[in-house]
Amino acid sequence: MTDAPPATDAHRRGTGPVTATGPVTATGPVTATTREAVTWVEWDTGERNLLDLDTVRLILRELRAADADPGCAAVVLAGSPLAFCGGADLPKLRATGTAAEFAAEVIALLKLVPVLRKPVLAAVRGDALASGFSLALLADAAVAADHARLGTVEAAGGSWPMIAQVAVRHLLPAKLATYNLVTGIPFPAARLEALGVLAATAPAAQVDARVQELALAAAKPGPLAATGRRLLAELSVNAGYAADLDAALAGFVAMLNPTEAAA
Repeated sequence: MTDAPPATDAHRRGTGPVTATGPVTATGPVTATTREAVTWVEWDTGERNLLDLDTVRLILRELRAADADPGCAAVVLAGSPLAFCGGADLPKLRATGTAAEFAAEVIALLKLVPVLRKPVLAAVRGDALASGFSLALLADAAVAADHARLGTVEAAGGSWPMIAQVAVRHLLPAKLATYNLVTGIPFPAARLEALGVLAATAPAAQVDARVQELALAAAKPGPLAATGRRLLAELSVNAGYAADLDAALAGFVAMLNPTEAAA
């Protein structure tokens, strides 16, 4: 844990300075920054901001820490300054033989977000694709940069969004979800704002400020959110959601490593 640093060059590239008012923790590509009573969880693994096993485990760790922190009243998932998240780093998963472990951890992450005791917001500063789209959808409210694309893209590359499809199918209107899943064509941010899927779109430099404003509004119920938000999840996304994620695990592993899936 270190004192809050000045804004980095990466933040100057599109989202404006980051003003930390409390501790900053950083492990590998994942950083947790306290801004007032809001914990911002960011990760940066490169241009597309792809996920690997270690990165997902670190994001899980920071989310659990924020949920247990009495000084944290809300959480923001923010990805990196240039890309929210481009999904899984499939070549790395194949090369390292970590596909099954990765899938299990991603499923744990997608299960955790809806049942955190703190409100969860998403600052989508750039593209949110594949499982990155799932994370953006699972947030209680998301603000996206007006240039961002959001959706699954696996079908366009001859693959399938085995895990990402679960949140998409649960949280988007059925025909809209099916269109995206089977074509792999992502949505422009403005389309999802018009449908109410996004709380707002904004120029990239304004996304952080808009999300911080929403996060502070969502923080007002305080400890009551611990009970209310979990009940909200049971009333909505969790109706069959966890079981559907569990079923997706075998499909993902079979797609990347048929031998391992059959073992």
